[in-house]
Amino acid sequence: MRPQELGIGRLFEAIRDAVIVAEASTGAIVLWNPAATQIFGYSPSEALKLHVDTLVPERLKAQYRSGLARYCATGHEPYIDSHALLEVPALRKTDEEIRVEMTLSPISPIPDAADKGRYVLAIVRDVTERKLAERELTRRAEELARINAELEQFSYSVSHDLRTPLRGIDGFSQILLEDYAPKLDEEGKAYLRRVRAASQRMGELMDDLLNLTRLNRGSVRRETVDLSALAKAFVEELRQSQPERRVEFVIEEGLRAEGDRRLLRVALNNLLDNAWKFTEKHPRAKIEFGAKQHHDGEPVYFVRDDGAGFEMAYSEKLFRPFQRLHSTSDFEGRGIGLAAVQRIIHRHGGRVWAESAVEQGATFYLTLAPSKTDEQK
Repeated sequence: MRPQELGIGRLFEAIRDAVIVAEASTGAIVLWNPAATQIFGYSPSEALKLHVDTLVPERLKAQYRSGLARYCATGHEPYIDSHALLEVPALRKTDEEIRVEMTLSPISPIPDAADKGRYVLAIVRDVTERKLAERELTRRAEELARINAELEQFSYSVSHDLRTPLRGIDGFSQILLEDYAPKLDEEGKAYLRRVRAASQRMGELMDDLLNLTRLNRGSVRRETVDLSALAKAFVEELRQSQPERRVEFVIEEGLRAEGDRRLLRVALNNLLDNAWKFTEKHPRAKIEFGAKQHHDGEPVYFVRDDGAGFEMAYSEKLFRPFQRLHSTSDFEGRGIGLAAVQRIIHRHGGRVWAESAVEQGATFYLTLAPSKTDEQK
């Protein structure tokens, strides 16, 4: 049989997937294209002397022959009639087992062809490397999940084990200050106050670490979130916390996104709080929350302020836990808020970055993965 008799002509030679045609009654290979040679290693002259079950691992030969016999006897075979994409093992000429994706279809020659028998057409693609890569990715994902679980457990253990001695240090230092004050000079009292401050700060850092760890737990629940409303609610909290400050807030209306409401509230609150903090030394300040369209059509949300800003040369430290670009004497904080923002945005399939200059403010940008509805439009 010639490829032209099946109406595939040049396509038979040029197609990158293996094209194999076998007689349904015998399984004898009657057509074999160059791509089949690349996948299985048999030249066309070799392949045309073979039965198609040569390409089937020994453990599956009986199952294959049974299905082919059923097709010859009845004209019906579930796999062949369904035109389904099958993933099955196959054998190369070297006896190396590979994984292939295969579509089987019953065909007949064109009306004027000399041979009127039934045939089976197989379109085969070698997916061995892809499957190995998928298994490796799965293995790495499982390993990463295990490591994260261990780190989370470690964080809880460290927190629990350290809290008791820290409470003891703080408590006994307080007793010394209160009950033994007459026996201590001012320098001794100052040292004790520093001990208390350090132990309390360590406790706060442990709380921050645990809160950061918790951001990785649980699934991300997706719903439509009114980001503008979240921003306005937190701005009101900021105003009430320091009513004497003169800050102009510009909140763009109607900003919505698909994501976890609780997590997005944490991220947005941290960004706005960050802007509030770093504008506190300015008599008048302006903080904005808005969005602009990216080149791919997806919105890029931003929080912008005209505060202290920072050197872009050190921007890689921004999202690292407990890293700070300003001293605590200038601005309070423990360097955890932006790390939390990054983890939340990454969990939403987005990214976050910043642009700034010293005393010219800072702008934090973030994206979120589009919703499934958006992707389907």
